[in-house]
Amino acid sequence: MNNYRNASVAIILGFYNGNKYVVDQLESIFSQTHKNYRIFIFNDQSTQEIIDFENNFCNSENSRIEIINREINQGYAKNFLLGLKEVGSEYDYYAFSDQDDIWEKNKIDFALNQIHKLNTSNSVLFCSRTAYFTNHSSKEIGSSCNFIKKPSFRNALIQNIAGGNTIVMNNKARNLVVDSLRCFNYISHDWWCYLIITAAGGEIIFSPNKHVKYRQHSDNLIGGNQDLKSKFKRINRFLSGQLKEWNELNIKNLTINQDLILKQNKEIIRNFVNSRK
Repeated sequence: MNNYRNASVAIILGFYNGNKYVVDQLESIFSQTHKNYRIFIFNDQSTQEIIDFENNFCNSENSRIEIINREINQGYAKNFLLGLKEVGSEYDYYAFSDQDDIWEKNKIDFALNQIHKLNTSNSVLFCSRTAYFTNHSSKEIGSSCNFIKKPSFRNALIQNIAGGNTIVMNNKARNLVVDSLRCFNYISHDWWCYLIITAAGGEIIFSPNKHVKYRQHSDNLIGGNQDLKSKFKRINRFLSGQLKEWNELNIKNLTINQDLILKQNKEIIRNFVNSRK
C-alpha cells in the first residue's frame, strides 16, 4: 500500500472477564493518531456479561466496535488466531490487542511506518518491546527484553520474541497465518505467528521502542518476564520438561504445514529434531 496513513486496520481484541480493564484499553485505541481501524472483540465465553459500551463511548466510537461471543471457550491462543481468520481478508493490516493494556497514541502509526519502510510485497510482522506498568498505569516498573539478534526461523524454533500485544502484520502475513490454521492446539498465538511467518520466508521487524503499557495484575494470563520470580519460572519450565513439550507441539504443527515452509527451513527443522534426540 502506497500510503499507510489511509490503510485499514483490523484490531483483534481477546476478551475474557475483562470488564475491569477493557474500557481503558478501548479509550487508548480511540485516541490513536491512526484513525482508519475497526475493533473486533472476541468474547471467549466469559463467565461475566460483557459491559454495555454505549454507557462509556459516543455513537461514533461504538460504531467502530463489533462484539463476537463465542459459544465454546477456545483459550487465548485459538481465540486470537480464529479471530484473525474470522475478521476477513479485506483489511490492509491486522493487530492483536489484549484487554488490559494501554496503547500509546502513535502505536499503530509507528508500526505501519516501520512496515512501510521495508517497501516489500512479502509477509511482514511487526513487534516490539512493552513497558510494564502498575495496575492503574500510574508507574512504570520495568520493560520486556530488548532482543539484539536479528529475528529468524532458527530463533523462532526455540524462543518467542513477538509479544502478541505489540503485533501488527500486513495482509499477506495475515493470509499466511490463516492458511496455517490446520492444527488442533497452539502454545500461543504470537509464537505461532513468529514461527510460521519466518518458516515461510516472511520478514519480522522487532523494535526496541515501547508503545504498549502492559499492566501487571493478578488477572494476567501471562505477566512480565524480567523479575526474579519470572526467571525462576522459566528455569523451572526447562527442568520440568515443559519447554520440551512446547517444542514438540511446535514441530508437530510445522510438519502439518510443511507445504508453506521454505526448503532450507525444512532442513533446519530436520536438524533441530535430530539434535533434540
